[in-house]
Amino acid sequence: MKKRFLDSLPSDWVKYLIIVIVSVVLWVWVFGLYHAPKETEKLEVFFAGEVKDHSFEDVAAKAVDGVKKVTLSVAYPWWGNAFDEKYSVVALTASDVVIVPKEIAKDTDCKRAFAELSGMGEPFVQEGVQYGAYLSKERKEELSAYFKFEYENYVVFAVASSLNSGQATDHSFKLIEWLLG
Repeated sequence: MKKRFLDSLPSDWVKYLIIVIVSVVLWVWVFGLYHAPKETEKLEVFFAGEVKDHSFEDVAAKAVDGVKKVTLSVAYPWWGNAFDEKYSVVALTASDVVIVPKEIAKDTDCKRAFAELSGMGEPFVQEGVQYGAYLSKERKEELSAYFKFEYENYVVFAVASSLNSGQATDHSFKLIEWLLG
């Protein structure tokens, strides 16, 4: 069998190479699927502004028990229509936690987009209900290692449609508590 393999190697080496590559790709794919975090173990944070350091993702993941992965989505408020579209599609539907300037928060229909945040931090109230909380000046300074805050006041929200905002877990609220310090 060894002789037959060695004799066929010069003419069939491409087949052997393909078999090895396909095997490795399949192994990596299956292993990756098996160990990938579940939806309830991931948090998506939307930030309206510029991110200085993406190591925030690792720090935030360690701050909340049960969360294996935190990812940041970013859009710049001064982009106009492009920001509005990304904010309405990504932040209000696909994210778990949203951090935006007060000016943007005031123009958002919080009742349709965000979960209530009773008793967390300095309240951002719309129609008599606390939907968000302001980041304190001290906490903004601490988080400025990761984010470039362009505006004076930022509000943190939990997206109501998120699995992590009470539907399956409360990870969004735990991350907000950590963000508020």
